[in-house]
Amino acid sequence: MKDILKGSFIIFIFKVFGAISLFLTYILIPRYYGVEAFGIFNLIFATLMIGTVVSRIGLDTYVIRVIPSLENQNQEISLFLKAVFKILILTSLGVSTVIFLTSDLINSYIFKSIDASNYLWGVALIIFPYTFFNVSVEVLRGLDNIKIYSLFRNFSQNFTIALLLIISILSTKLYEPVYILFFAIIIITFLLIIILYIFLIKKNISIFQKGSYKKKILKHSYPMFLAASVMFIMSYIDSFMISYYLDEYQVGIYNACISLSLMLTFIPMAIGGYISPKISKAHSQKNREGIKTIFKDSIKIIFIVTLPLFLIMFLFSDFFLNLFGEAFKVATTTLLITNIAFLSEALTGPVGFILNMTDNQHTFMKILLIALFINILFNALLIPIYGINGASIALLLSMFFWTITSFIVLKRKEII
Repeated sequence: MKDILKGSFIIFIFKVFGAISLFLTYILIPRYYGVEAFGIFNLIFATLMIGTVVSRIGLDTYVIRVIPSLENQNQEISLFLKAVFKILILTSLGVSTVIFLTSDLINSYIFKSIDASNYLWGVALIIFPYTFFNVSVEVLRGLDNIKIYSLFRNFSQNFTIALLLIISILSTKLYEPVYILFFAIIIITFLLIIILYIFLIKKNISIFQKGSYKKKILKHSYPMFLAASVMFIMSYIDSFMISYYLDEYQVGIYNACISLSLMLTFIPMAIGGYISPKISKAHSQKNREGIKTIFKDSIKIIFIVTLPLFLIMFLFSDFFLNLFGEAFKVATTTLLITNIAFLSEALTGPVGFILNMTDNQHTFMKILLIALFINILFNALLIPIYGINGASIALLLSMFFWTITSFIVLKRKEII
């Protein structure tokens, strides 16, 4: 437990500072650009995230599964990373091309109040660096460099966006938030590539190593890709469906609730991020008791921290919503429902991480596909009737399903 606490604390600290930066961003955009601009920012960011999930094809998760199992095999790691980055070049270019070709279609169905063509072309261009950022940062985690991993994964993006927004506001030029997002991604990707290159040299790992990796990568990564795709789609499908049935203004209100509720996942995500390589290593060594011990210690920490935070947010919901502006105080019911949804994810423990790290990614993928169907179905049924409260209920039902089902599967397989 001490080991989990120490490693998770590093991730948690960066996550807290990253969250503060994110809240600052989410406060500045609606206050200085308007609630509608806040909704547009979230829709573009959602589009970018979904595009990069596709272009990563699960490799960001798969490197965590493979690298710890290749401990002290630097040549094999070099060949593995070379193969991974070659695949990413092809997938990134493919996804960018699709977004270019379908930008008019996306624009006409998702955006009602503006012509977002320029934004979508920007998304297509930024897919390539953002894909490399998301996979490269996981390489650092796989090689047990938790501090640098946490700095880039949990802090750099949100901090850079917030800093550029502040500079824009103080200069009174008010550069558009979407373009600030793109510029921030370019900056952090460039810095990460330099740091990763130096780190790999020190480890005697080179992506220019002669030879080829013999094992089939995509065969094992695609279920992780599908699982990650479903997770991201579930994270953002409600925003797209709110935009379709309502408008960008309501998207902005709803995303404020989601950003607040995400605080409940800080500890679970920090712990999951830290224990994933350890679970992978224990599974490779067939150390099932080790996995059970890690899970039990993890869920104790999660329960002790997350439940009080939920109660605080329940009692002071008006205060938290008012941070975004007076217009957001109407969403207290939505916030309560999304809080309950994310609480269920927290209290079942890092079940998704464990399924992926114990070669149960196919099962996890199937569970999430059913959860996505539940989410889309109830969004379509409930948003026209209950507005953003309907979207939050759909989120709650889908999260209840996948978290509890994953927990039951792990119990039946006697993994936890």
